Parts: sequence; C-alpha cells; structure tokens
Amino acid sequence: MLPSSDRTVGFVRVLLGVNIGNAIEFYDWMAYSLLVPYFGKLFFPHEDPASVLLSSFAVFAVGSLARPVGAIVLGRFIDRHGRRPGLVVSVTLMVAASFGIALLPVYASVGLLAPLLLVVLRLMQGFALGPELGGSATYLAESAPDGRRGLFAATYQSSVALGTLAVAGLISILHVFLDTAQMESFGWRIVFGVGGLVALSGLALRRTLPETDQVPAEERRRRQPFRELWRDHRIAMVRILTIASAGAFVLYGFSSLLPSLGPTFTAITPEQAAHVNTIGSAAMLVASPFLGLLSDRIGRRWTIRLFAIAGLFAIPVMASLDGSVAHQLIAQLFAVALMCIWAAGAFAAFPEMLPQAVRAAGIAVPYGLAAAGVGGFAPMIATTLSTNGGLVALGWAIAAMTLIAGAATIGMKETADSPLRVR
Repeated sequence: MLPSSDRTVGFVRVLLGVNIGNAIEFYDWMAYSLLVPYFGKLFFPHEDPASVLLSSFAVFAVGSLARPVGAIVLGRFIDRHGRRPGLVVSVTLMVAASFGIALLPVYASVGLLAPLLLVVLRLMQGFALGPELGGSATYLAESAPDGRRGLFAATYQSSVALGTLAVAGLISILHVFLDTAQMESFGWRIVFGVGGLVALSGLALRRTLPETDQVPAEERRRRQPFRELWRDHRIAMVRILTIASAGAFVLYGFSSLLPSLGPTFTAITPEQAAHVNTIGSAAMLVASPFLGLLSDRIGRRWTIRLFAIAGLFAIPVMASLDGSVAHQLIAQLFAVALMCIWAAGAFAAFPEMLPQAVRAAGIAVPYGLAAAGVGGFAPMIATTLSTNGGLVALGWAIAAMTLIAGAATIGMKETADSPLRVR
C-alpha cells in the first residue's frame, strides 16, 4: 500500500497525463468548428453565409465518419495491447493532422484540391479521435479511488472544456491584434499551428503514464473484444449508443455550434460570440468536477435523468436568442450546464457497464458511431433547422434528444457503488 501522499501524487499524475492529452486532441478537433466563420469561404466560395456554413460542416460530418473506424481499429488495439499505447497513437495522429491543416492551400490557389485535402486531414483527425473516449474513460475509471469514479470521469469533460477554452481564448487574443480580414487570411492558420505544437507536449506526457490493465501481455493479445461484446453485452452497447447520441448532439449541434449560429442567425458579431464562448468554456472547466461529485452522490441513472429534464429548457433558451450578448451568454452557459450534467453521468456509467477485457472497445465503438451518425451531422442538422424553422426549432430537437437519453436509463442498473467488473 502506497503512503497517502504517494497515492495523491499518483492520482494527480494520471489526471494530468490523460486530460492534458484529451484537451490537446479536442483543441485540434474543435478548432475546426470555431474557425469555420473565418476560413469557410476560403475553401467553399459561396455568397450566402448559410451555404458556406453548410458546406464547411459537411466536411465536419465526413471527418466524423472516420471516428467509428478509429474506434474499431484502435479500440481493439487498446484492449489487446494496453491503455497507454493506444492513447499515445491517437495523439500522434492528431499532431500530424493539425500541422497539415495549418499549411493547407486554399481554393483560390489549387481549386477543388483544397477542400479535398481538408477532407483527408479531417478523416485523419476523426480516426485519431475515434478511440479517445473509450481509452480515456477506461483509463480514468480504472485509476480512480473508490467512490470517486464520477469525479475522475467528469474531468474528461473538463479536458474537453480546456481544449475548447484554449482555442476560444487564442481566437479572442488574436482578435486583439488582428482584424477580421487578417483572421480570415492567416489568423486561423496560427490557431491550427499552435495546436500541433502543443500536441507534441501531450504526446510526451502520455508516454509516461502507468499501465492500468495489469493482465499479462500474452493474455491481453488473446482477447477478442468484439466477439465477446456481440455475444454478451449487446444491451449495454445499445444503451451506450443511445445515451452517447444525445450527448453528441448537444455537444456538436448546440454548445460548440453557438459561436457560429449566433453570428449567422442573429445580429451578434463573430468577435462577441467568440468572447462569450470563451466564458462558457471556462465555466465548463470549473463545473465538470462538481457535477462529477454529484454523480457519485446521486448515482448515474439520476444524473442522466436530470440531463433529460434539463434539456426541456432548451426550447425557451433558443427562442430568446435575439442578437444580444446577454442572451447569447445565457444560452452558452445553459449549453455548458447541460453538457456537464450529461458527461458526469455518462462518462462514469459507460466503463461501469462492461468488464475489463472489452471495456475500451465497448465504449469506443458505440460512442464513435454516435459521434459519426449523430454528432458528425449535428452541425448540418442544427443549421438546417435554424434556417427553416428558426432557432427555436433547434431547441425542440435538443429537448427530444435529451428525453431519449433519459428513456435509455429504464432498466439500467445503478453501478456507482459497485466495483469495476474484471470478468
């Protein structure tokens, strides 16, 4: 038994090593969504801003289709070769893709080759991000002390917020020194380039993490996670897919999309929306651990049900958006609260549903499918709904998705106080 101070240092090392890597990956992934208003027309020349947005988010959707492929390939790799090697591979791929996007030629220079290369690099990012939740959530759950899996798992959402905050913060800082024309010309490249540079440090951190899957290497390599998942854990996979779909829609179709929706459909400026998003990301960073503690106290089922109930308030919140900074801030903070509640319940519940031998793949694959099938198309769906039915139509869609997640908890066992399953 390690002394208390040594255990504390070990926990801090795990949280930093995993979550800084997560933050960097989500910096690189979310940079695309937040920078679309600046670089979209350089790759997709249209006169109508909504058309530029839809074309840009079509590439987002295509990139997301690679996430389940990455989840299958790298999720199996993680279960068979260890948690740490898989986490290192995913960051390495993200580093390469970020540098590539920063250096891309635009449509005016190379024509259709520009959006084609953008698609290829987004596919690489999607592949790299595919196993991220499965590997990270598994690692955090297996590293957490008793009674604190919700807290540890919720730090994953803090890392997402940290990555988004870093992007939003850098964009806000660049706005101080660059005007809109300069941001559209080269400022967006700076953001992607910084992401690639910082990702190199995340790679170094992950290489130092201890391995949590202590099964002998020979035994790990004999695992057949997909065969076992199909045979014994189909209900858990469907439940994870359903709950993950709701979270993916809220993340990609609401909380991370507001900085683009606001300037497109209301009078708020891109600069104002970027500043509001920075505040929202900071709020998510702080709020996530507290909601993780709530999940440890009230359980996973009731945390996810709280998410379902809270989602109903998306209807009046979206109806209130009128171009004012105050209303944009209210919507952003509401989106943050909704996402944090979901993460506090889901990220702890998913590892608790599955045994060790199939845990990484069993989370990564349904979450990857949800991220591709729902999250990848959520920006397009949200933009289309907002164009044809107003922002309130998006509010109704958000409410419907959260209720579906709540329904998925029917028949779900409470696992907050149970030890993680080994077999």
